[in-house]
Amino acid sequence: MKKGYKASFILCMVFMVLLTACGGNSGNNASDAPASSPVKASEQPPKEETPKEKVVLNIPHYKAGQNVGGKFFLPQVERFNKKYEGQYEIKIEEVPNDAYKEKIKLLWQQNELPALIEGGDTQFIDQLIEKDGIYDLKPWLDSKPDLSKQQIQDSVAYNTRNGKVYTMPLSVIRPIGLFYNKEMFEKAGITKPIAQMNFQEFDVALQQLKDAGFTPLSLMTGENAWTTMLLASSFMANEPGGSEVLKSTRADKVVDYNDPLWIKAFAQTQKWLKDYTTNNAIGAGYAEAANNFLNEKVAIIANGTWMVGDFSDATKAPEGFDKKVGASLYPGGVGIATTAEYSWWIPSGLKQEETDAALAFLEFINSPEELEAYMIAEGGTAPNIQASADFESKLNPILADMNRSVTNDLKLIAQSFGNVWPDLIGSTEFAQHLPLLVKGTLTPEKFAETLTQKASKFK
Repeated sequence: MKKGYKASFILCMVFMVLLTACGGNSGNNASDAPASSPVKASEQPPKEETPKEKVVLNIPHYKAGQNVGGKFFLPQVERFNKKYEGQYEIKIEEVPNDAYKEKIKLLWQQNELPALIEGGDTQFIDQLIEKDGIYDLKPWLDSKPDLSKQQIQDSVAYNTRNGKVYTMPLSVIRPIGLFYNKEMFEKAGITKPIAQMNFQEFDVALQQLKDAGFTPLSLMTGENAWTTMLLASSFMANEPGGSEVLKSTRADKVVDYNDPLWIKAFAQTQKWLKDYTTNNAIGAGYAEAANNFLNEKVAIIANGTWMVGDFSDATKAPEGFDKKVGASLYPGGVGIATTAEYSWWIPSGLKQEETDAALAFLEFINSPEELEAYMIAEGGTAPNIQASADFESKLNPILADMNRSVTNDLKLIAQSFGNVWPDLIGSTEFAQHLPLLVKGTLTPEKFAETLTQKASKFK
């Protein structure tokens, strides 16, 4: 054999030996298993799943810090975070109440809208709806029949456009009335329930309080003039035809205030601000107005039931103050409330996991348990939800007082001025011009004309 062929022969033999060794090394090799007995998937070692990352939603909101709404809302957020621990978390960024709407619009301009927004500028939301910039809740609500059944149908109708539901319909309605100092009323000799008075009798009662040495009303002209606006709204609702004007809706905002109904309401507001309120009412914001009532500097404040918790808060009111507070609808049995408003909404175009987290939060806060806790804390009624057997017994005595007034005295539910005029008028112009009305620089007629000019751009 030649040397070259011999080398080739040796290489071939080595290769054959290696093949034999690899093929017959072990009976554990999968190739040795009979063809009729494949290895089951369940016998394979489990694959490690990558754990899902927690979805965190950073939400700017005004119900935080010293805002009275934060008393219930912030613990509610914590309850949600605990329920969905490791899956979802909501973090609240405090925003001043009067800056919230502008904050949301600014975030939209920066393409940084949060995943959850509560209300906001009505005209701005309308624009987003037209641009399909808001997530349609209807398919989700259709898949949640129990949740849908509890919603107030007027609210569902208001929030529906072209078959889509853009903001979360309400399940609870809370008639806003007023709170009064029972001790001051007793010393002034006022015995007739406020809700059973007419406004002429109410003015007599205000004078009685003043004559007894008490400042009757906690009013304000700063921010959106909230307490002042509520009282003026209830006065107009009592006037013939007033409640009809206050029924205006999203598509029919009132932009002309030269009607005698508006002028009469502005004249009454001027009288209250001149004769029956505190010296610091001009320029005062909500904090000052609330403090005046909480510290017994005034006898009456117009506000919602969410304020009730403050009456027993030792950091805000004297000990035992809550025992002195009564609650009532406005004179004439008027309650201020609306279902024609935008509530919580979700921007369109979010990541799916963010939308899922936002929907989970909406479902959570609208569960019967959370709604009942909300009503116990802040008042209200849920017409389509069966309350628990001990619901009434859990109510704060002041909330129970308001419930009795609603049951016994309610004659009319009306919207406030803030629900029927453009947001700019309610958030800025009305309050800014009130000092001129008080000083007499503007007559009620001129005040109405000035606001009409400001609102003309919204025609």
